[in-house]
Amino acid sequence: MTTQLPLSLPLPSAYNKESFVIGSANEQALSWLERWPDWPLPFKGLNLYGPPGSGKTHLSYLWAGRGDAVALNGLSQFDQDQFLQKQHVVLDDFGVSGCYDDTAVFHLLNYITSVSGTLLFLSPYPVAQHESSLSDLTSRLRSVAAQEIDLPDDGLLKAVLAKHFTDRQCAVSEQVLNYIVNRMERSFSAAQKLSAEMDALALSLKVPVSLTIARQVLDSIEVKLI
Repeated sequence: MTTQLPLSLPLPSAYNKESFVIGSANEQALSWLERWPDWPLPFKGLNLYGPPGSGKTHLSYLWAGRGDAVALNGLSQFDQDQFLQKQHVVLDDFGVSGCYDDTAVFHLLNYITSVSGTLLFLSPYPVAQHESSLSDLTSRLRSVAAQEIDLPDDGLLKAVLAKHFTDRQCAVSEQVLNYIVNRMERSFSAAQKLSAEMDALALSLKVPVSLTIARQVLDSIEVKLI
């Protein structure tokens, strides 16, 4: 089954350019996207790979908004009619078991090439390492330019957290930010979730986001994981 999300619509606020914070973990990936459509030939494709929560989806929204792209998170069979007047496609979660059929992907690659389009692969590992019984697909994937995205370092996480709190009109001290960064999951999605939960708890108690609030939310998450 194919799941599509047209990305020519206004970007969700969480995935717009203003909410994207640049750091050493993602600056090279952003540079690749900003160079589009001047990507290497003969096949114009790019693979952004890295662990969950590293910001791949956010980057894909920024790129898709420029190219009126279609995003897929699975493809079981290829139907050209689904891609009429669409030259640019995002393949999210590529390489995740059960999401993509190799034959369907191979036909999609051929179609994109025929219309001088572009493919953006988002995957947990390089698509060049994808194992397929289709030798032609394997060859194509090995020719795709690739850029790794690391999990955010402390400085980038702190900047992202600070921005989320600022967007919520919530003042948080350096001490509290450092406390959170030293104890949180290393991902952008965790930063967004934590800032929302801490702000909500502080508002319910009518107090600022303090070490006490941060500790309570972080402790509750640890309890859920046990």
